[in-house]
Amino acid sequence: MTIYRSHVPDHPIPQINAYTFAISNPDTKDSAPILTDALTKRVITYGDWKRDTRLWATGLQSMGFKRGDVAALFSFNQVDYSITMFGPIILGGVATTVNSAYSADELAFQLEDSGASVIVVHPELLPVAIEGAKKVGIPMNRILLYGDAEVDGFRPYSATFPPADTPESQLAQVVNLNGQPALETTALICYSSGTTGKSKGVELTHVNFISNTVQVTPMEGDIPMNENIQLAVLPMYHIYGIQLHLMYGIYNGIQTIVLQKFNPVDFLKAIQDHKITSLNLVPPQILMLVKAPIVDKYDLSSVRFVMSGAAPCSAELSEALVKKFPRVLFRQGYGMSEMSPASHVGLYHDVVHGSIGRVLCNQEVRLVDPETGKDVARGERGELWVRGPNVMKGYRNNVNATKETVDSDGWLHTGDIAIVDERETFFIVDRLKELIKYKGFQVAPAELEALLLDHPLIMDAAVIGVENKEQATEVPLAFVVKAPGAGDALTGKEIENYVASKVAAHKKLRGGVRFIDVVPKSAAGKILRKDLRALVQQAPKAKL
Repeated sequence: MTIYRSHVPDHPIPQINAYTFAISNPDTKDSAPILTDALTKRVITYGDWKRDTRLWATGLQSMGFKRGDVAALFSFNQVDYSITMFGPIILGGVATTVNSAYSADELAFQLEDSGASVIVVHPELLPVAIEGAKKVGIPMNRILLYGDAEVDGFRPYSATFPPADTPESQLAQVVNLNGQPALETTALICYSSGTTGKSKGVELTHVNFISNTVQVTPMEGDIPMNENIQLAVLPMYHIYGIQLHLMYGIYNGIQTIVLQKFNPVDFLKAIQDHKITSLNLVPPQILMLVKAPIVDKYDLSSVRFVMSGAAPCSAELSEALVKKFPRVLFRQGYGMSEMSPASHVGLYHDVVHGSIGRVLCNQEVRLVDPETGKDVARGERGELWVRGPNVMKGYRNNVNATKETVDSDGWLHTGDIAIVDERETFFIVDRLKELIKYKGFQVAPAELEALLLDHPLIMDAAVIGVENKEQATEVPLAFVVKAPGAGDALTGKEIENYVASKVAAHKKLRGGVRFIDVVPKSAAGKILRKDLRALVQQAPKAKL
């Protein structure tokens, strides 16, 4: 057995309530502005954040919310998103973060699977939240809003706060989880699509949540945290954004500028106006910085650090970035929700383009031949296995899926194929899993296939991911077998629109539709996706 460890020594990982950890850094002052709305300029200081999180926990208690209960957050990025997330955590409860693009059915599934009893929602998403809540029986008075205004009788979550002059002793107390309870108590449930179609709830404990901040911080080199200004453009419901902006950023006292939604103008203007020094991005955003003409209209000279994650960033793309912005230091990280999320991070002062970097401390990594189960040699391909305190507790209500992903010895099988060089720098080269990664979001082919098969004019269907170089991402492409008699009544555009009407935006068939006579399958009935990929290579213009 060959086990790789970090070049950085292990660091003690506190076994305490995640909120207690978030406020434990003695270098962060109460007067420090830690969260600023990029557009409205609303500022939340560290002192404000601690106080408002306790007030929200107290408000939750007044609603009967208790240890083990679940609050769902359904919103675009908000300057106070982390307040609504940590409130239930204070009480030993759970926050589950919901993709803001979800339909009512998708929301209802997550509400039911997580066991959520309270929803905090952005007013724009209120109609979806109401419909989703009705489907699972959540009372309307347990739907609360972001913002300060009442909408159609629904109150802001801050309306539950006790009076501002309430003594500290009368606010909700932080549940003590010292030791084993911190290792076992769920703090977050983040949903990650699985190959079986339905999303799986990744349960992260307090120690899981704490671990990654402890693991990543030593990899930063000489970045002065109190001088760092980062832009939170990653979705805050996604574990990448949660960890780096809502835990790591708060613990380290980093000034974080929050952008509600990504659009090029607001993104570039925020960098310019707030003199952003650090960007955590996904490859399509890096591609925009490299190629979009609009970029040249803005002063981005303040940017010093760019990190890429959630999907592979090619060496060609990162090299183009640093060529265009010579003062920028670049790195790429690797992870998944199941690892809270990172296991590897590059070094700003020693970039290896195309690499996911080095192993984080406090964990072990193996590369295993999926056929033989034996560890491979350096330079050879193997499935990446990870074991450490950042590895999830398991999938919510899904013991079988948990056992398939984390073995009896605690190794998480990532499904990604990697190689490691002589310097112990890792590179992802392939993927065992069938998941499609569209701009960092996971799309399960089986979910789209099930939807397509519901169409009365479709006999059979298969979905694969194909590369879209212009967007620097994978996109879903559907192969469809028409039902007898369908003829010209069924078009590719109609199928695209049909799918788009039933799923979140990131699951659309952006790769198009191709009609075929039969979906290639094995004797056991498994779709032979490699044969479909071969068809794409034979005919690059597959969209009809």
